[in-house]
Amino acid sequence: MNVRSVLSIAALVSAMSVSGLAMAQEEHMISGKAVPADQVTAVQEKCDELRKAETDGDAAATDTSTEAPAADTTTTTAGWNADGSEIDLEALTVSMCDEGKFTATAM
Repeated sequence: MNVRSVLSIAALVSAMSVSGLAMAQEEHMISGKAVPADQVTAVQEKCDELRKAETDGDAAATDTSTEAPAADTTTTTAGWNADGSEIDLEALTVSMCDEGKFTATAM
């Protein structure tokens, strides 16, 4: 194998891995903004809690999810706090979890 072949293979592998990393960074998007890395675990836990309440038929969780859009009107972006730096966990809904690709974990 000559040097050009080896370099071509290395360039292809590098290009593929860089694009994969870029896509992984944008995996969790809510209302068009990336969820901060330090909040991903908390958002996942809240999404699991909301889904569990939804499947249990908990009336309180249903009321919370219907109240969330009213709270969102005071923020610039749905589901985010007023300055847009963090997710507002209290305003989070199951549809936002779905949008952000926060899948249900095994319970």
